[in-house]
Amino acid sequence: MFLREMNPAQLRQAVEMNWPLLIPAGCIEYHGPHMALGADTLIAEEICKRLANRMPVVIAPSFDYGATGYALSGPEMGTLDIDNLAFESYIKSVLRAFCEMGFQRIAICIHHQGTEGPLALAFRKAAAELMFELPREAKGRGWWGQEYLPADRDFRFNRIRVLPTHLPSTRLEPHELGGGHAGRFETSLLLGARPDCVDMDKLKATELPWFCTEYPSIEATRELGERALEAMVTAWETELRTWS
Repeated sequence: MFLREMNPAQLRQAVEMNWPLLIPAGCIEYHGPHMALGADTLIAEEICKRLANRMPVVIAPSFDYGATGYALSGPEMGTLDIDNLAFESYIKSVLRAFCEMGFQRIAICIHHQGTEGPLALAFRKAAAELMFELPREAKGRGWWGQEYLPADRDFRFNRIRVLPTHLPSTRLEPHELGGGHAGRFETSLLLGARPDCVDMDKLKATELPWFCTEYPSIEATRELGERALEAMVTAWETELRTWS
């Protein structure tokens, strides 16, 4: 279910049943001449939507903006780069609100820069800080030394997880993975997720950025995208079902 479409009774049921809250996260960034600027977020959203067809989850509104460092283009090509400090503060405020709403399993599904990039690090930093701040605010100093704490579901350290769309347990062949940014693999993912957001005819241009030629984007197929998405969703389903 989508959080923004739920009514209060549905929200209470989801919290009481301990449904995971999924937060898709990506960016607005130049992905060559053939892909939508929001490709990263669109792919993360597709993972979450497919998970919702397999198990009970709540899907939160996406984080569409984030740090890009203008690594692949400036704003004239559609890339946005958000100040890290401002973004970290915003993330922390949103995650705090979700915790106060009652969600016990919050998973950020990131498709941008990997697990060590500024986007993932901002979420991880906010999560780590909240896992100490929230119990201290509720129970005071020395809260971890209280004997009843281990049985207290509200203050688990693994309440928030920051995970990539492509988990290590995803079963794909190494030769299928070439082309991480707008190359063969990522173009295939978007063809599988949102074919309406890919224009393969744009790849007929005589000059293309390097990331569209190293692992040629023109070789992308919807079939590869579908196979990859299903493998990624299967890995995510396993991750969520074993997260107590």
